[in-house]
Amino acid sequence: MGELQINLPEETQKTNFRGLDGLRAVSILIVITSHVLTPFPVYNNFGLVGVYIFFVISGFLITTLLLKERLKYGNISLKGFYIRRCFRILPVAYLFLIVLIGLNIIYKMGIPGKSFLACFLFIKHLPVLENFNWHTGHFWSLGVEEQFYLLFPFLMVALPLRHYKRLIQCLIVVIPILSFVYVTKMETHSIHIPQPLFLVISFFYNFLGRGTILILIGSLFSILWVTQNKLIKLVYEKAPPISSLLLFIIGSLLIIRAFPWYVHFFSEAIFGIMIAFAIVLNLKEQSFFSRLLEIDLMKKIGILSYSIYIWQQIFTYEQPWFNAGNNVLLIAVNLAALTIVSILSYSLYEKKFLTYKNRFKRV
Repeated sequence: MGELQINLPEETQKTNFRGLDGLRAVSILIVITSHVLTPFPVYNNFGLVGVYIFFVISGFLITTLLLKERLKYGNISLKGFYIRRCFRILPVAYLFLIVLIGLNIIYKMGIPGKSFLACFLFIKHLPVLENFNWHTGHFWSLGVEEQFYLLFPFLMVALPLRHYKRLIQCLIVVIPILSFVYVTKMETHSIHIPQPLFLVISFFYNFLGRGTILILIGSLFSILWVTQNKLIKLVYEKAPPISSLLLFIIGSLLIIRAFPWYVHFFSEAIFGIMIAFAIVLNLKEQSFFSRLLEIDLMKKIGILSYSIYIWQQIFTYEQPWFNAGNNVLLIAVNLAALTIVSILSYSLYEKKFLTYKNRFKRV
């Protein structure tokens, strides 16, 4: 069996993919809403929905860009990729941590040094180092993404595309099963597993079981899309314009843990597949959801989404300067401050590094 042939559809030959910035906006608004509602009785941790959408987007976008690069140049420059990722991720993240260190001293917030170290090294997601602190808690998701960036683009270069595709297909099936077995054994001790096998299962759970599957699903759908998989192509051509919005709504409801149909690990995988389908369907001009996402305000929020995500942790809950709690007026003041800080951070700081990043852009 020969190598998979990359045949970029017209929709992915453009610089910006239709609907992605708007979907980022929806994601960050979900996260902000969830965090703001934390002190209220109605609170349910649905902010993970927003983070998980970011994961699927990341897997789809990064893989598509790397495959476009391979098609154009015949190879993928890992050096260029890692330089671009550093300019995109590190400057704002490290600026936040430096500011937070200052706030930690001024307001005596009690954030331990090892928590800062885990954030600087992007290993906050590893359970063995888990030391939850609200103000640095969101760095777990950055750790998951950085882990993907370090490992899977290397595999895309090292392996034929069809082998890489088979590998992530296997991981998408195996990760939920092994994660479920691991948690069941740890919590109930109802199953016996030989120690060597348990060590393997522990590895999968601790390193790949905390959101990586969603990035891999995005990566898989990118491959299926650019290699013109028959099922993906059929769904894209035949699905009605409302389909991506329905997939988004149903998928989001599937992973809210308060609902009885939620099944840990497996619901996340199904959600990822539905969001990935929605991303592909949003590339269509006729998509109803995509038209909503292409509204100018949504695109602007999407562009700011990374800055907002980094800074929101000190404005939405347990503010260092005063704890707004459930005081609506104080919450509004903090959200206004978050908006200003995010805009200034992006305009005066982040954009300079994005300019350097674009010097290494190949597609």
